Amino acid sequence: MQQYLEVGYALSNRVRCTGCFQTIVKNEIRFGHVFVAPGFGYDKKHWYHLTCLKFMPKGDRNQDVALINIHGLRTEDQKKVHDRIEFIKKNNGKKLMKECKLLEKQDDQCEYIKADKDIFSTFIKHMKHKERKDLGEF
Repeated sequence: MQQYLEVGYALSNRVRCTGCFQTIVKNEIRFGHVFVAPGFGYDKKHWYHLTCLKFMPKGDRNQDVALINIHGLRTEDQKKVHDRIEFIKKNNGKKLMKECKLLEKQDDQCEYIKADKDIFSTFIKHMKHKERKDLGEF
């Protein structure tokens, strides 16, 4: 699936930010992550406030996704966008490491809970089997 990033000014007050679910005000900078779905006839867009953008999406082969329409912004707004992208790229690695550690802990807990449930379900099956055997159903 193709994807690209689009930046521009909000044309109206009808779009909500995917990050904070608040309305993006008209003429405010908005940042869009666009998915091109071939064969469907439309593009799926996720719009963000510039400050709500927390990650830079990667392409199919982990390459950077193209950024379009940045030259349609005023020069000071272009600088804001470039600064935000650099901030995200610089801090994204640290955040990902924290998230990975958290996910590892959650995976360990899930494995523990899963093993605990397996032991319990095996015990219940064994008890039911033993009850049937004691009742002479076998």
